Parts: sequence; C-alpha cells; structure tokens
Amino acid sequence: MTIRYTCTGCESVLKIKDEKAGSKGKCPKCKLEFLVPNPEEADDEADADLAPAPMREVEPEESVDMPIELTPDVPESDDFDPMAVLGAPSPSTGRNSSFSNPGRGESADRKASVADMMKDFEAAKKKDKGRSGPEASRPTVSSMASETTGTAADALSRAYQQKRDSASSATKSVKDVKAAEERALLMDFVKTRLGPAVLVISAVLYGYYWWMTREVYTGPPLFAVTGQVLKNGTAASGVRIVFEPIFASPDDPRSSAMGSSDAEGKFTLMYTPANSGAPAGEYKVLLTNENGIPVSPAAGALTLTVQDGQPNEFKIDL
Repeated sequence: MTIRYTCTGCESVLKIKDEKAGSKGKCPKCKLEFLVPNPEEADDEADADLAPAPMREVEPEESVDMPIELTPDVPESDDFDPMAVLGAPSPSTGRNSSFSNPGRGESADRKASVADMMKDFEAAKKKDKGRSGPEASRPTVSSMASETTGTAADALSRAYQQKRDSASSATKSVKDVKAAEERALLMDFVKTRLGPAVLVISAVLYGYYWWMTREVYTGPPLFAVTGQVLKNGTAASGVRIVFEPIFASPDDPRSSAMGSSDAEGKFTLMYTPANSGAPAGEYKVLLTNENGIPVSPAAGALTLTVQDGQPNEFKIDL
C-alpha cells in the first residue's frame, strides 16, 4: 500500500510506501523536507484535495461604448461574414473587396468601416509627408540602410572581380614565363648541340656529292698553254682562240683546246671545262672575233706546237 502525499512547496503528488510513515522525507522536485504522514492522514488530505472548490460569482463585463462613427453597420443576415466586417479578405471575395455587397440590398452610401478609416488615415499621413519639403528630402533610416547595403555589395563584387582578374593574369604570366624558359632551352640546345651537328652532316653530304659527281679526267697529259693576242701592237680583247690538233696518226687521242682573250689580250687554253692546258703536239690555230667572224693572223696560216715540259706561251698578231 502507498501513501499519497502532496508537497506543500511545489504541490507535486508523491507516492510513498506505507512502511516509511512517520519518517522524514524530501521532495525530489523542490527538495523540501517533510514528515511522511500516516496512511489515514494521507487519505484525509487526498479527500480534501479532491473536494470541489467553491464557485465564485462572475461579474458581467461592462459593455464597451464605442462611438457610432467607429462602429460599422452589420446587416442582419444568415450569410454574415465577420472577416468582411474587419476588412480582411474572405475566400469568396478579393483582397480589395469590402464587407458590403450592393447585390444584397444594402445602401451604397453606408458609413465607412474601421479598416477603411485606417487606410484613409495612412494615406493622409503619406500626403503630409510628401508636402513637407525638408522632411521629404531628408534621408530615412531605411533608405540609408539600403544605400549602405548596396554600396557594400558593389564593393564586394568589385573586390571579387579584381581578385579573379589578378589570379587570371598571374596564371597567364606563369605560363608565359614557362614558355619563355622552354624556348630559351630549345634555342640553347640548337646552338650548342644541334647546330654543329647539322653543319657537320651538311659538309659530309656535300663532300660526298662532289666526289660522286666530279669530272675525272682520263685523257692524255695536259700542259699549260698561255699567250696574248695583239692587233697593231695593242691588246685585242674578245678574240676566241682554238687549237685544233694536227693528227700524226689515227691513234692520236688529242682533241681541240680553246680560250678567249681578256681586256689585256691574254688567254689560257682549256682542254675541258674543268681542265686547263693541252696535250703535247702540233696544232692549227683558228681565230674568231667577238661576233664569231673568222680573223686571219698577220702571218697567214698559223701553226703552233705544244711541247712537253716547256713553257708554252705564245704571242699572236692580227
């Protein structure tokens, strides 16, 4: 069996075992010490707590005497909408609609409601503010706050954009520096390593080409033949000299050698375009001017002999 005890400090109902009757206890909520009552005393207290409290007489509230001008006319109808009277939008009407409905037989020139009067009052206050010049031009707290917010937002956006621009420019500059370093390394490699190697390879290829395409002379031995052409004791330029061999036998391997006099009348015979001189033997000399017309020597037919090991220098008079 348990003892029901109501704490006098916090009015909490405690359930205590009956064997603890007469001992001291403590309320677990408010920590108030108390003496555990006997079961009979606890029942009496519980009955006293459950007894109905006496009813107090409620005095009627005094009715509020509102002026007629502020009290809206409410029609006596079953479709009465209290929200329409208070100026709030109803589900069936729009936000700007009032509680009156001309279709229900109400007069159009009824008295204004409290909501309408409040709207008119607010509109009049706005008009009065617009009329006062210095007060209207004075910035309000809200406008100053909005301007401050806009200025801060603009500053943040500009700072962010500048940060992005600086980051992109730094990235580009790093890329440019790396590209420049790579180009410098490439040029250094070309100059120090690749350039000399290319030059050596080119020289070797050119030497091989020259060796393979050179004209190798396989004819009889050649001996240098030089001279001078004179006309009336002065140098004759542009005269073509041809040495035609006079064959002593059919097996003579010689061929013609030719040359041309320069401004001083001097000439050098060429046996081939790459070999100068003429083989030893007897030659008939033929002369032509710069226009290709044959020219006769002053002594008539001219025969000259190229000798082996001797200086073969001749003077020809026209």
